[in-house]
Amino acid sequence: MENPFPEAAPDDLPSPAAAANRKVNDIEYLTSEEVLQVLGIKKASLYTYVSRGMVRTIKRPGQKKSNLYLKSDVDRLRSRFSNRDGVPVVSHSLRYGEPVVQSWICEISVAGPRYRGYLASDLVRDERSFEFVAELVWSGLPKLRDSPWPCVASPAVWLAHEQMSEQNNRSVLSLLARTALGMTSLELQSAETAHLDARSAGIRLIQAFTGTVGWLGPDKAYAPQQGEEYTAQVLMRGLGLPAAPADPSCLTLMNAALVLSADHELSAPTFVARICASTGADLHACVIAALMAQSGPMQLGGMTDLEFLLQADAARFAGHTTPGHSALLSMKDIPCFGHPLYDRDPRADVLLELTRACALLTNEGRALLETVDRLGQNSGRHPNLFAALVIMARALGLPAGTAALINTVGRTAGWVAHAVEQRLAGAMLRPRAQYMGKQHLRAGF
Repeated sequence: MENPFPEAAPDDLPSPAAAANRKVNDIEYLTSEEVLQVLGIKKASLYTYVSRGMVRTIKRPGQKKSNLYLKSDVDRLRSRFSNRDGVPVVSHSLRYGEPVVQSWICEISVAGPRYRGYLASDLVRDERSFEFVAELVWSGLPKLRDSPWPCVASPAVWLAHEQMSEQNNRSVLSLLARTALGMTSLELQSAETAHLDARSAGIRLIQAFTGTVGWLGPDKAYAPQQGEEYTAQVLMRGLGLPAAPADPSCLTLMNAALVLSADHELSAPTFVARICASTGADLHACVIAALMAQSGPMQLGGMTDLEFLLQADAARFAGHTTPGHSALLSMKDIPCFGHPLYDRDPRADVLLELTRACALLTNEGRALLETVDRLGQNSGRHPNLFAALVIMARALGLPAGTAALINTVGRTAGWVAHAVEQRLAGAMLRPRAQYMGKQHLRAGF
């Protein structure tokens, strides 16, 4: 993936303005003056909306007595005003608004996502394995105990990765996309694998994706599952960490990262997977489609941007271990901070709590976690799950791309579940557009 800040040197931390042409957050804020102009209201009314929780705020960086207002909340209010006045508006139902698809897989609550009624954070605290959670998401019936999946060897994956050894581009997206394409082109031609049930196909995809972690680790080669290993163990071994460490805190953390990534209702890549499935496309095709949506700057690209910022920040303030030396504290827009559905992403809180307790936490990692805490205290900005995964990986000294790979391996379980559920619905997803041309003509455009 292209460096979003090509002009920036390691000792010159880029400003948010450097990414002006690259939107990395779906979180936008307005000043009070802008809100008053958009809504056509007085300050007293704005304060009322804020006190009732209808418009959320954060502190403006560097100005403790000045707030910024969440644009999505303001837009929602504007839609209400326009509807009340009889003015046609574009529906917000497809963008953090009203539900558009019935699902029994995941519910988003104030406490975070619930998988088939089980709170994800509770599954983490109960130390349930990613395999347990994937089976729960797929079937709705939790297994009686945690157990690893048997290793499923795939000649197609081996062939795809042999070809990768000759390639220079080994970005996470490239590794995963080539793996999935290799499985699609070769496995589907085999009578043995052409009619795999969804569970078996999901396990094969997850195991194939997990093995790509070896390209990020010290061996720089595909690292498939060995025997009956848990997915978290394969990831650790591929990254050069002991798969069965004496201190279990790191393995617990790695497993938690997968569990918290497993699903999050209709995120953009998941919706793409459902659209693809609704046309009758093969399960591999649904996952590949989701991967392509996952590549955008508001998804994996945002994680890459944050990795670069943290690397540049660490290089600029090398030798300083206190949060006061971080340039992040004065930045207005940090990739992967904030979430439209949460005031504070509970998944990130759980993951960073486990990161603090991990035995592999570095001194730089401790300083980074202190910076994140201070950022929240000073401005009310908190990391979402994407940012927490990046912070976790950097705090443990893991290679760039690790966070994106972990999230994608975990989310594959959710993509498979949603693709299957959409197939069972038996209808093609075909939203309608509200044509606005006539309004533009009347307005003189």
